[in-house]
Amino acid sequence: MYTISVTTTFRAGHQLKLSDATEPYHIHDWIVEAAVSGEALDENELLFDFNKLKKILDEIVSQFNDQALEDFECFKNMNTSAENVAKYIFVSIQKQLPNRISPLYVEVTEMAGCKARYS
Repeated sequence: MYTISVTTTFRAGHQLKLSDATEPYHIHDWIVEAAVSGEALDENELLFDFNKLKKILDEIVSQFNDQALEDFECFKNMNTSAENVAKYIFVSIQKQLPNRISPLYVEVTEMAGCKARYS
């Protein structure tokens, strides 16, 4: 199995609603790593072009730059946790890949030492 990954960043705020409280609104410089995998290489002996994968990832997360994540329809009626952000990005990437390639994981880092991964 072959795997490639790319990383990008975005800056966005959120405010989690917890069972006993609501966090104050705060902003993170999010780091996103996306990995895809497949069994075979293409005619260029690539699993998938890094630049194409990076462009897909950048297009997905660029909408979030300098915004409140709660303002997006994709997060309506859910917490904008790193877990939910990772899942949204994973599913969005999956829709744009050729059939021979599958997303392996999306890992979202809110701040140093605090990561969530969806696979």
